[in-house]
Amino acid sequence: MSSGSAANDRLIATLDALTRRPLGEPWGVRELAGETGLSRSTIHRVLQALAECDLAAQTANATYTYGPRLRVLMDSVHRTHPLLSQARPLTERLAATCDATILLALYEPARTQAFVALAAIPEGPLRYRLDPGRIIPLHAGAAGRTILAELGPEVLDRLDLVAHTADTITDHGELARLVQQSRHDGITISIGQHVALAAGVAAPLRASGLIGAISVTRLRHETTTEDLERFAVHVRNTIAEIGRLTDDATATAQQAPGLLQLTSRHDTEGRASAACRLEGLLTLLAAGAPLPTGGRALARLLGGNPATTARLLDAALVTGLAVPYGEHAATGPLMLRWAASLGPLPSTSAIAEPVLHALAQETGETIALTEYAPETNSARMTSVVRGTKPVHYSLPTDTEVPLAAGAAGKAILAHLPEGTLTQLPMVQHTDNTPLNRTQISKDLQQIRERGWAQGDGERIPDAFGIAVPYFVGHTIAGSVTATVPRHQTAQLDIDGLTCSLTRAAHTLTRLLSLQ
Repeated sequence: MSSGSAANDRLIATLDALTRRPLGEPWGVRELAGETGLSRSTIHRVLQALAECDLAAQTANATYTYGPRLRVLMDSVHRTHPLLSQARPLTERLAATCDATILLALYEPARTQAFVALAAIPEGPLRYRLDPGRIIPLHAGAAGRTILAELGPEVLDRLDLVAHTADTITDHGELARLVQQSRHDGITISIGQHVALAAGVAAPLRASGLIGAISVTRLRHETTTEDLERFAVHVRNTIAEIGRLTDDATATAQQAPGLLQLTSRHDTEGRASAACRLEGLLTLLAAGAPLPTGGRALARLLGGNPATTARLLDAALVTGLAVPYGEHAATGPLMLRWAASLGPLPSTSAIAEPVLHALAQETGETIALTEYAPETNSARMTSVVRGTKPVHYSLPTDTEVPLAAGAAGKAILAHLPEGTLTQLPMVQHTDNTPLNRTQISKDLQQIRERGWAQGDGERIPDAFGIAVPYFVGHTIAGSVTATVPRHQTAQLDIDGLTCSLTRAAHTLTRLLSLQ
């Protein structure tokens, strides 16, 4: 327990358990109570509080897994954290150079353990593999022993020296000698000490208030000691480059306090529960900007009182959600382990599909997600959930959607910069496709005023659609559309349908936004 409130510790411990399961595998309440040491009634209350903030999610079988909001926040960590964002392309380059598996491992002091934060594995029929989020021993293997050499002998005294292979060194005196040698040499070579068939070399890394190592590992029978010594030069050069880039990225983040304040007001205003305050803190950390460590300054960002906020920050620092970094607090190893375990989001659809399914069940109509790609100024329908009514519309997925015709595209176009319409080609898809830019411009103005778009046979001859835009931060990201056969529009409750679509679009905006 930290010296902060027990409520914060329980929330963090429960989230930690939810992220340790393989992707998507849920926990039962009784099972999770046993894992965390909390009573079933307590863990049930904690899970309900986390679910209200979308940090946890209840399945149809009344079990629990991590929620969509936590998934989005951990995806953001991969993109915004100075170390992860800068190291990923460099470790991939190193993997190609050495034709070997590259691991970035980080130390987690609250648990006296290390974990894999990033893994770059080149293609090949037989490779050494440790997945991100995996715990690695500090006394065995190149990365673990390199970190141990950075920590000092007192940490070695606390370790349980388990033999992972026949070559694992478990004698305390011999390990102390090897750790001292690694500290002197600046590298660690390990052959078969953690994984019997692996040989690796690692060097230490310190960045963003974290202690870690980068290792190069290959199959033992394909690797000589000379190979490992040659790889060590590449590892050191890569670490030096990561250090320079990380320092630059951190300096840039420290110059953007306005984003930090805007983010917090958007996500935490008016929400007073401990779970929602924690969600606010995670959002601020995921945004990549440094946090003030003073209770009053942080309270202004989170919308709570200074004493409550100070307890939350204390719990975050003690558990490793955050680390002191200069005069601020930054993302800590526990949050980075969560991000490593969950990984980057493959697509928005992973977050949107539960929302779309619920909307299709509520309305009975076919619901689609259309995503906007600013780099190509185009939109694609990426996810479709068929309606539940006996007669409903069927739409293909992964199809391009015109921005100037149909509800899905116009809902997006209405929120793009002025002048976008003039750059679009006017293509006639049906007899009802609008081609007059002046008339389309008036339609877009009406869409902005009322909040939703309508398309009557403009893209598909026999389809009628209503779409509502969703945003990431304050930037248009796509639309949610209900598509109905045109011959059924006379019986359609348009007001009710637009209200349902608007709620779904607002849910997506809230889940996906950091601002």
